[in-house]
Amino acid sequence: MDKQKLGIMEIEPLVRDRYIQDEFSIIGKRGIARMCGKEKAGGRAEYTRDVKLPGMLYCRIMPSPYAHARIKSMSTERAEALPGVRAVLRYDDPELADKPLFGLETKFNAGHLASDGQAFYHGKEELAVTQEQWKQGAGRVLDGVAWWEGHPVGVAVAADTPELAEEALSLIDIEWEELPLVLNPMEALKPGAPLAAAEINNRNNIIRKLKIEHGDVEKGFKEADKVIKFDARRRPYSVADAEPMSDVILWRGDNVEIWAHQQQAYDGKIIFGMKMGIPLNRIKLHVPYQGSQFGGGGNPMMHHTHGVHIISGILSKRTGRPVKTFYNRRDNFYNLSQDADCHTTFKVGFRNDGTITAVKIDNICAKMGQYGIDHFEENTRIPNLALNYLETNINVAPAYWFRCEQNHNALCLSIVFDHVAAELGMDPTLVALKNDGTEGRDMEYLSKFKKEHGFPDRDSLKEAIELGKKAIDWDKKWHLPGTKLLPNGKLHGIGFTWTHEWDDTRGVACAGVLMHCDGTVDILSQKSDDGLNAMTTHCQIVAEEMGLKLEDVNFRFFEEVGFQMMTPDGSCNLAVDAYVTRNAAREAKQKLLEYATTPIKLIDITYPPAFPDNYPDDLDVKDSVVYLKADPCINVPVAEIVKRATLNQGGTRAPLFTWNWHRQGRYGTEKGRHRLTRQAYFAEVEVDPGTGGVEIKKIVNINDVGKAISPETCEGQQYGGDYMGAGRAMAEEMIYDPKTGVKLNANFIDYKVFTMRDVDTTVNLLLETGMGYGPYGLNGIGEDIATVVPGVIGAAIYNAIGEWVDDHPMTPDKVLKAISKANVKRGGLK
Repeated sequence: MDKQKLGIMEIEPLVRDRYIQDEFSIIGKRGIARMCGKEKAGGRAEYTRDVKLPGMLYCRIMPSPYAHARIKSMSTERAEALPGVRAVLRYDDPELADKPLFGLETKFNAGHLASDGQAFYHGKEELAVTQEQWKQGAGRVLDGVAWWEGHPVGVAVAADTPELAEEALSLIDIEWEELPLVLNPMEALKPGAPLAAAEINNRNNIIRKLKIEHGDVEKGFKEADKVIKFDARRRPYSVADAEPMSDVILWRGDNVEIWAHQQQAYDGKIIFGMKMGIPLNRIKLHVPYQGSQFGGGGNPMMHHTHGVHIISGILSKRTGRPVKTFYNRRDNFYNLSQDADCHTTFKVGFRNDGTITAVKIDNICAKMGQYGIDHFEENTRIPNLALNYLETNINVAPAYWFRCEQNHNALCLSIVFDHVAAELGMDPTLVALKNDGTEGRDMEYLSKFKKEHGFPDRDSLKEAIELGKKAIDWDKKWHLPGTKLLPNGKLHGIGFTWTHEWDDTRGVACAGVLMHCDGTVDILSQKSDDGLNAMTTHCQIVAEEMGLKLEDVNFRFFEEVGFQMMTPDGSCNLAVDAYVTRNAAREAKQKLLEYATTPIKLIDITYPPAFPDNYPDDLDVKDSVVYLKADPCINVPVAEIVKRATLNQGGTRAPLFTWNWHRQGRYGTEKGRHRLTRQAYFAEVEVDPGTGGVEIKKIVNINDVGKAISPETCEGQQYGGDYMGAGRAMAEEMIYDPKTGVKLNANFIDYKVFTMRDVDTTVNLLLETGMGYGPYGLNGIGEDIATVVPGVIGAAIYNAIGEWVDDHPMTPDKVLKAISKANVKRGGLK
């Protein structure tokens, strides 16, 4: 087929989609019901946790009661004697000896590892990952050493019921050797600090360190009218997802079936196959609905996903029965976000007109953190940037890409811009516009780039700000900090922040389009559902491209069919996945029209086509009907076309099948690939000066998604992100006993997750500039809202009380302390 004629893009990661149609009938349409909606809302959707197979055993793994300890001896005799216990797997079992998880089996290892805690960095070209960082959450499966409280260690028990498995764990006698522990990344760096995990690094607690410089920050500070310094901290919070971790594995002869609760489940299958020595064609993967994961589950060495598979697999093989390994709610606080515990110092130089001349960031994070400087590089014209970055290991749960890998990057950008605006007494929207750009270059450069690469030349940030200002009535409500007392006695605050829209197009996807002999279509690919309505979205794309009724397209992505899509890690994978469904659909439509104009021969009889005197270009398809463009009254249903094409072979072969594959270059990390779209946020709060309590009255978010395939799905990401972001800003934090390292709030009563009751109003606006790198000019949207919202709430609180609370979460005690500080500055009482 002539791919160019069909509008199928080759891999051109720096340019806009060349083949976007002028009009859409299904893409972008509102009021389309979610195809998974009835199952989920009706309580009939099956999640991994719900899977129940005949004869299934239930497995529990021992969570370490200590934050740092070694097993000296263990007796499992009493557990093994308990009626109903079918198998016990110990840490010293030879079957586990050759199955450590070092993360070397999947794409994530592709040339990104360095050693000795020293990462390498080449702009956007490479990820800076170290072996020490990779190993923080894994090592041996069921090891005899615990690095954090709750670490799955020592022993796993499979029994007839969940209760019996739990009881059996309580009957296991373990002699522990408690080891010195460290819980604070700053303490971990001091000479003589306990080693958090000597098995990873026996010299110190450093996991990763690097330095980044652009321009000359010292020169930038000299050029500034004013230089400020301040500190910020983001305390650790957890994944806190809805469906606790579980898997089910059934060993059948030489074959294995896996039911996975995992965001990148196929990677899990690869790792499982390699560790267990099973060819991939003997492993069948099922991916039921997923009760969220927020970015986890795909990390190539995490015990909580891949270790669980190995344990279930060994126990299933031993017993000949399916085994479900499951976490309880407390176990499920198994991981921390990627800004686990960040201590950050800023030095910022700027001119009186709001132009920022230099930013220097010194950032020390626990576990796996984020640099904090990325968004200054990616979406500002600030010429002089410097970062000193260091990660330390401590004895708390591992941190990976949970809840977004851009958390601290977004928060650092928000905090710096808001501090500069406050110092100057300027409207923060003006400071943002003053410094918008890319990689130290201004908007004129960005405008030239857009034109040269086929993008519309629109000012995304300016348009987003205009929409947001109008929605929140900014020009009337914005005021100088600490100056507006409401009639109800509370302090009024309003804030603004911004950054670029997530537009990474990482990963690889492939999918097939299969048309049955009745004219209906299946999209063939497997992916993990994280609630982002991918099922409906891809059906919209295929229906639009093929001219079919939406109800004639289906996408049940739970089972293996030979194709895999990216799961929404990074919340940007529609930019890759949509290319494959669109391209496969365009090829399928071409085949359909060729069927409509080509005679069919069955043995020795030739049957005329539905349109005998025409060519494919003479035809089109609408509402599942093929018609003659010159005379639409001449038409034939799609079902009749494919029925003729297959004649009496219906049921023995698919009449029409195409497939497509797509990778977006170097996963969106090419040099010169600039961020073109922006997101902007406004928030309004009321602060009780007597208690420090904060009421979030309104959040307005504007996301430039490029093109909204499913507007209501995008809006769902927005309002969901509002609540999650508000929770992160105000409450979410893992609390540890400072002496023992034991989690004190690993439950949904004491660990506060915000809901729709915690924010009065959200206003969710979509901007569609078409400046995304994905098909139709689309971007990702999910995850970035919750990531950026904490910054805007912090700005609103500052605007209310006139003092910064840069220690997140901004709990009432911290707000009250800041109010007291502000009062002292004003000459009032403490």
